[in-house]
Amino acid sequence: MTADRWMRDSLGTARLALRLPVASDADELHAIFSDPRTNTIGDGPFTSPDQTAHWIARRQALYAEHGLAWYLVRAIDGGMLLGNCGMLTTRGTVAEPEIGYMIRSSHQGRGYATEATEAVLAEAAAVGIGVVWATIRPGNLASRRVIERAGFHLRRIENDRRGPLRYYKRSLREAA
Repeated sequence: MTADRWMRDSLGTARLALRLPVASDADELHAIFSDPRTNTIGDGPFTSPDQTAHWIARRQALYAEHGLAWYLVRAIDGGMLLGNCGMLTTRGTVAEPEIGYMIRSSHQGRGYATEATEAVLAEAAAVGIGVVWATIRPGNLASRRVIERAGFHLRRIENDRRGPLRYYKRSLREAA
């Protein structure tokens, strides 16, 4: 990607408004990140608002440096913060990033993760990202369904400190 081909700072779908997070989103976002029913990834629920502020700062830095966007996901109807979705380089690279998403537990099962994922993948393809990865724990069946619906295919399973992790891959070249 080049600087003139960075992911846009906001996207929209029929039901969702996606935009980059800013520092003032920390309290609202922390309600999602601190919920153990919602935040089941990484080291689990955040225990401090400072963790959420740091998370936002890291996503802002990744966008400023590489143009990879991580979006807050809001309902167009009412503006409620539903979760987040975007690109990261935790297990991927700038050239082949990983997609991730998290939807508030009270709003899971309504297609929001699928809709946000499709919007983010379309934007990634538009800026020239050719391959995207996703990593999912075997027991996270809902997340596996989202990724499989989005055209990802299982490539391998590896173990990390928390156990098995499924690596999915999708080429976006045909989608551009």
